[in-house]
Amino acid sequence: MKTVLVLGAGRVSSPCIDYLVRKGNCKVVAADIVEENVKVAAALFPSIISVTEDAGNKAVELIDRFSADAVVNLLPPEFMPSVSKICLEKKVHMVHPAYLDEPTKKIAEEVKAAGVTFVVELGLDPGIDHMSAAKTITEIHDRGGKVDSFTSFCGALPSAEANTNPWGYKLSWSPSSLIGASKRTAKVMFDEKEYIWPDGETYAHAYLDEVPELGAFEVYANADSTVYKDGYSIPEVKSIYRGTYRYPGWCETICYMNRIGFFDTHVQDTKGLTFAQFTARQAGRSGDAKKALCDIFGLEPWSAFIMRMEWIGFFEDRPLLFETASAREVISFLFAEKLVFAPEEKDLVILKDEVRFTTREGKRYAHKSVLIDFGIPGKWSSVARTTGVPPAIAAKLILDGVIKTPGILMPMAREVYEPILAELVSEDIVLKESLSEL
Repeated sequence: MKTVLVLGAGRVSSPCIDYLVRKGNCKVVAADIVEENVKVAAALFPSIISVTEDAGNKAVELIDRFSADAVVNLLPPEFMPSVSKICLEKKVHMVHPAYLDEPTKKIAEEVKAAGVTFVVELGLDPGIDHMSAAKTITEIHDRGGKVDSFTSFCGALPSAEANTNPWGYKLSWSPSSLIGASKRTAKVMFDEKEYIWPDGETYAHAYLDEVPELGAFEVYANADSTVYKDGYSIPEVKSIYRGTYRYPGWCETICYMNRIGFFDTHVQDTKGLTFAQFTARQAGRSGDAKKALCDIFGLEPWSAFIMRMEWIGFFEDRPLLFETASAREVISFLFAEKLVFAPEEKDLVILKDEVRFTTREGKRYAHKSVLIDFGIPGKWSSVARTTGVPPAIAAKLILDGVIKTPGILMPMAREVYEPILAELVSEDIVLKESLSEL
């Protein structure tokens, strides 16, 4: 029996391990530096081997100790280069849900020459979004059509009944990652003209998009969409936009916060400050923090932004718990404290692609693919399931010889997306497709 080593036993790992235990026909080893994570995995899956180990820095020892045939790397993205290099040296297959980084990209030829397979960018976003797009675009091209525009939106949100705070958001992933995205530069293309929105400016270009059965959500552009002109093999495309869904009001809040540097990483002296004093100082004022923000932005105390800031704790006289901190760290603390799911609440994942194309005969159509998925209270979130199951499927398919091309494979490869999308349906992760004439 072959062995799959899962590096990282956090939130995403449980659905991943569950799939491997049920369908992988393999021995599963899960390693994590956090003992509590390992205990949870051991309790949920008694048949696996679980070890408390520094999975990121001890990958070599773990691969050797358990004679791993494949690694599912669920560690933070910064571990991709080192783990990739180790898997190359040990000639062990690897799957990773994070974006492909430059150091790993540089060893692609070596991976191919070694005869091993790495599948990267295989989670929800990136991952399922890539596979959905590749499937649709390939079918259009196979029939002689040309893609005119491509949009892809994804959001991880509280479900409607769990949307119980004025921010319209709860954390299903790291607050530091969420906050880091608030300063991200975005790049899109409309009618063959590229637009760059630096340092969080993308939130000022938000608009509403309708999701079937759920209603309207805000959309803002996420990172560089234009690279997918090549990534999806659509050189003919005139407009391309990849974005993120949020409940209405999120983008307004991020814009105001960006204007007073609330996402800066510069470390400040915060000794003796309260949250209110920190907020006033960040706004360049002294005295009443709420009044300071109202004055700067020309808002009334009853405005939605001011009420959100008050609810989460920025106007409290409570002392900060750290003597030095960046604005980003202060926000991260409050987000982690207040934007949390209750045990009985469900999260919601929405993924929606729309490809507008012209057929060989000159007719124009819009093809939509929509995934709406809810978490299972008391078990795992939708984010964990839709992120953790795809890499588990890929590991099984690699060991079964279904995915067998050596080198670094992306989900846009037919060898990857066809069997994985089919298997996701059996796991009740289903994209509903529709076609309408324009």
